[in-house]
Amino acid sequence: MEKASCEIIKDMLPLYYDNVCSDDSKRMIEEHLSECNNCKVDFEKIQDEIHSPEKSIMENKTDSNVIKNIATSWKRWRLKSFIKGGIISALLITIIILGYVGLFKWEIESVSTDIVEIRDISQMEDGKIVYYAGINDGYSLNTIKYNMDSEGNFYMTPLRPLIKKEAQPPYGGEKGYDFIDIKVQEEFRGKEIKRIYYGTPKDKILIWEKGMELPKTSEEVEKNFGFE
Repeated sequence: MEKASCEIIKDMLPLYYDNVCSDDSKRMIEEHLSECNNCKVDFEKIQDEIHSPEKSIMENKTDSNVIKNIATSWKRWRLKSFIKGGIISALLITIIILGYVGLFKWEIESVSTDIVEIRDISQMEDGKIVYYAGINDGYSLNTIKYNMDSEGNFYMTPLRPLIKKEAQPPYGGEKGYDFIDIKVQEEFRGKEIKRIYYGTPKDKILIWEKGMELPKTSEEVEKNFGFE
């Protein structure tokens, strides 16, 4: 005779406990419990949940009341299993969503300056610093984080998610001109900017420092930014 699976045995445990299954089923369940610790633990849980007062009540009631009491106990046990399964499913879905966001959306990985090209640094008449930044590894860039330390060092840090996407024209932050409005940043942060870097405090490219002479921004770049 082929052995019954754990799922079948678990479904029959309440009936076995209430002594309403056939003798063949009893023997099959008892044989399975002697070999399977997991099902044995589930049976012990049923014994804890379905207390002896229910047994006494069943012995003093009619057959119809006995069946009703068995059904109530069974439904209660199944409801607990359903709730437990729902909680586990919700946790798994949450983990999957957080994993997806962490890998594809959460931009936490800085770009190494080894693959960054900074050139055409110039200054507008109103003090804005213009520069060209090119990231040459072929992947896109959508986020640049701005930060400033207590010594007046201003950092522009390019960030990506762990799973990168290939860059597609027209390019965004990975290739093109950009500018820094020093006056606006100083007013916003309440500190004087002494140096501007592209990168992180440990991996950086100097763009400008106080006292540095920069060429005037070309008319073409001015037009591209819409300042003329």
